[in-house]
Amino acid sequence: MYKKNKQAGFYIIETLLSFLLFSIVCVTLLPIQYQLLLEKKRIYEEDKAIYFLMNQMHEAIMQPDVPSDKTYDNVISSPLTISWKQTNDLLEGCVSWANVKQQKTTTCLYGKQK
Repeated sequence: MYKKNKQAGFYIIETLLSFLLFSIVCVTLLPIQYQLLLEKKRIYEEDKAIYFLMNQMHEAIMQPDVPSDKTYDNVISSPLTISWKQTNDLLEGCVSWANVKQQKTTTCLYGKQK
């Protein structure tokens, strides 16, 4: 009977150590998973914003005048602001928005007007 009590204590300690190891792994991996999801969304929004700017740039290149600055609310989760500037023979289009980390992001594309 004395031997069974020793084994029961061993199983309890083994179970507690297993649970502790599992908890440590979960506490370590969950924040990493959250950061990965944020980065995935940030990259998706950046890609969508640049693609939208590229389409607007194609339309602006065909126009004789420089378009006015405009804000678009329905492209990504935060509003996009596209600003235009004419420099020499190049048209500069810049898109600005607040990404999922609430950091202001700006990307510019250049095109030659006809």
